[in-house]
Amino acid sequence: MLFDLGSGSRTAEEIFDAGGKTIDPAVRSVVERLPSPLLEAVRYHYGWAGKDGASVTGRPGGVGRRGLVLPLLCAGVDGGPAERGLAATVVGDLLVNTSIIHDDVLDRDPVRRGRPALWAAYGTECALMAGDALLGLAFSILGEQDHPRTHQALRMMSDGWSRLCAGQARDTGHEGQIGTSVEQAIAVNQAEAAEGLRGVFCLPVLFTDATGEQAEAIGRYGFHFGMAAQYHNDVTDVWPTLDRGRAPGGDIRRRKMTPMVTVAIASGSDAGERLAAFYAGRGEPGDEEVAAVADLIDRCGGRAWAVAQNRKHMRLAAEHLQAADPPPALYDDILATGARYLA
Repeated sequence: MLFDLGSGSRTAEEIFDAGGKTIDPAVRSVVERLPSPLLEAVRYHYGWAGKDGASVTGRPGGVGRRGLVLPLLCAGVDGGPAERGLAATVVGDLLVNTSIIHDDVLDRDPVRRGRPALWAAYGTECALMAGDALLGLAFSILGEQDHPRTHQALRMMSDGWSRLCAGQARDTGHEGQIGTSVEQAIAVNQAEAAEGLRGVFCLPVLFTDATGEQAEAIGRYGFHFGMAAQYHNDVTDVWPTLDRGRAPGGDIRRRKMTPMVTVAIASGSDAGERLAAFYAGRGEPGDEEVAAVADLIDRCGGRAWAVAQNRKHMRLAAEHLQAADPPPALYDDILATGARYLA
């Protein structure tokens, strides 16, 4: 067994390491099904190869497996081996990376994990086709599973992907729209991140002996963890805690109406009015202006509000995880790795 569910003796980093060593080869194996030239582009995106197939050392720009270890852990909710959910976890990985590739194109983010994003290295057309190919591969892998819940899993994945795309469309449409309400901005987070992770977490559980109630509870855990993660991302995009390999403030440069920005603008303060004027403007802001806008968001209470929302959703996630009734050691492991992932 990859995870000793009864001991609770591994640290979060040890669990991430063990999970990555299990998930990485499985992802590589299914990705190798892709035809050329898409295979070359996808290898580059994952960090397994450099441009034009050049060799790489270490993990330059690679998309890590840390976040996908959590759904795999959840496949042990019924007390059985987590590996039963490996194929569905691979599907979740393919979906996440499809979203990453498409998001980078839509947001025109030129850098992903310290090197050119896929679209910047291979062109927009190739990046879009590579993302679509990963999505098709995800459906193929899931459809191949011989399990009574396979049809349910396919429907869940399809519905979740549609909601994610709707959220991304609303997100893009709200950029620079200072009339965006707090409720509208939160709805984007729900559709763009939380609904997608609801399925990513629930899918591996469907391929176990867990009850429908347990699978549903894990899905709700994934939803609230996704909301917490999105608020964490909104904050760290502006005030990074780690070297992300790209300049901070990408959301500000795109005038993205994140929930914390809408809260700050609605503060009724002079600083809020200055924020509204910036987000109604056009043009590429310089680094000093980005820093000044970040300070305004903080002064208007946006940052503190987002941090509070992150903590609220982490509490709700823990409640739903407990409702799923996993083995006690597994419950502790999932909470520890989730908290570490968002540290």
